[in-house]
Amino acid sequence: MFLGVLAVIASLAVNIIVMPQFLWVFYVAVAVFYVLVSLSHTILSASHIGGKITAQVVSLTILLLVIDAMSGSVQWSVDYVVPFLIIGGILLMSIFMLRVRLKWSGYVSFLLLMIALSFVPGLLHLVGMATVMWPSVVALLFGVTTFTLIFAFATRAFMTQLGRRFHL
Repeated sequence: MFLGVLAVIASLAVNIIVMPQFLWVFYVAVAVFYVLVSLSHTILSASHIGGKITAQVVSLTILLLVIDAMSGSVQWSVDYVVPFLIIGGILLMSIFMLRVRLKWSGYVSFLLLMIALSFVPGLLHLVGMATVMWPSVVALLFGVTTFTLIFAFATRAFMTQLGRRFHL
């Protein structure tokens, strides 16, 4: 963490001295943030794999949005990358849930969070931030379909776990 902060401060100093009209230091800062999250939470941590996947999706989304905004707002991240990153996260989480059938209850809350994130690209399209509609719709449909399939094929234990998580 110390080295990351030091890298950002050094980059800021070089940025101000060499090219003060363009603050490229934000590229460095967001990349350092992503590396710190990846190292501390994903690689060095013994935390739950569902939390690791969710943290990667969220931090990579932030990284790509900042890079996209700093590069002149071409919108490739909002239009394409974020929806497919969320789809990938839901798919990966679903595969882990199917793979470890006896321990699936630990994945439920993370999967539901990822499914909730699948609504974000649709909302971004509704407010006009995303201009290409089909990736947002695909992400939304994938999240809704995943939830429907889990709900349709859920065991009684899953329904109990769902009720416990949401106090139903």
